Amino acid sequence: MRHHLVLLALLTHISSAHAGEIRRSALMQVKPDSIWFEDRAKLAHWQALRSAGDAKTLTSYQDGLLQAREAWQFTKPLTVRIRGFEPTTHLVEVEMQTEGRLQGSTWVLDPSAIVQ
Repeated sequence: MRHHLVLLALLTHISSAHAGEIRRSALMQVKPDSIWFEDRAKLAHWQALRSAGDAKTLTSYQDGLLQAREAWQFTKPLTVRIRGFEPTTHLVEVEMQTEGRLQGSTWVLDPSAIVQ
């Protein structure tokens, strides 16, 4: 009986460790108020500004993208299908699965936007 409990505990630990992985074809949630990009270069520039720690410059750049509709921000968590994940460039390519006019559209996100 004791061996079964140990095995069950081990399997539970392994399952929970992989539950939040970003992997191709997985259905996942994007956090509310995340920034969604259509262009990889704009995401990369946004990430560089965020990493530099200059909040004023980041906010200015982000606001400009949002006003020009070159990036989007949604207030609710949305469901996406992972199309690709590039950990070295910190990029997740997703397809919108939530019903609505943007269902099926593709985006690039920072991995921190994905609920894990």
